[in-house]
Parts: sequence; structure tokens; C-alpha cells
Amino acid sequence: MKLVERLEKLGFTKVAKELKAKEEFKRKLIIAYEHFKYITPEAIEKFNEELKEKTYQEISPGYYKYNRLKFVKISEYDRIPPESVLNKLEEAQKLNIFDEFEVAFIEEVEEDPIIFGRIKGCEDRFFICQWDNDIKVEELEKFQDKK
Repeated sequence: MKLVERLEKLGFTKVAKELKAKEEFKRKLIIAYEHFKYITPEAIEKFNEELKEKTYQEISPGYYKYNRLKFVKISEYDRIPPESVLNKLEEAQKLNIFDEFEVAFIEEVEEDPIIFGRIKGCEDRFFICQWDNDIKVEELEKFQDKK
């Protein structure tokens, strides 16, 4: 009998639940890192710094604007992706490893985004797919330190 089952049977439900959650988190990470490219928060930060340098504009004294990579939950995204993107997203959802999905795009451009899968408790973003070419995952990978 597995330890988790034994603990549950004996009434140690809280610790059994915690162990199950840890096992599930580990399972998700193993599959995600095996099957998907990932982007670290540090790579995104470095990308945004470079993007800011390239797009910084002073509008008037004390007021400025610049582009940055923005992330929104897929449920809040208001455009219809191409069929090929929907297919890739369905494939990723079938693996049952991601807790949520998000769309990343250049804030001032808002076109041709990237879809990432997210796992609660993990800061890395897992690349699902992209379309067109305003932003590509390869641009983010340039800033990636290999683990």
C-alpha cells in the first residue's frame, strides 16, 4: 500500500493531501520540462529591459511611454486565434499538466501573440504556440540562461 493511501486510511488526511499535491506538482513539472520549451522570469525581464530601451519615447516632460511584454489569462483574451493555435492548445490541455494558460503580446502592438502554459508553484512559462511574427518565443530564448 502506498504511503499516501495508508495515511488516508489511518486518518492523517491533511498530510496525505499535502503529499498528493507535491506528487502531482512533481508529475506536472517532469512532463512540462520534457515536452515544452520554457521561458524563465529572468529572460522575460531582460527582454522587457531591451524592449524598453528600443521603444522609449518621452511624450512631454515627466511623461513617457515604451513597449513591454504583457501577459493576460486566456479567458480574458479578446481575439480569435488561428485554427492551428487552437489545435496546439487542445493538445496541451489533453496532457492535463497546466493549471492555466496565458497569452503574451507586446502591449502597444497587441497582435501575433504567444500562448504559454502555467503550473501553480512554478515561475517558468511553458511555450505552447505562437502565430505571425510581432513577438516570437525565439526572441525570449535569446535572454534565457540555460539551467
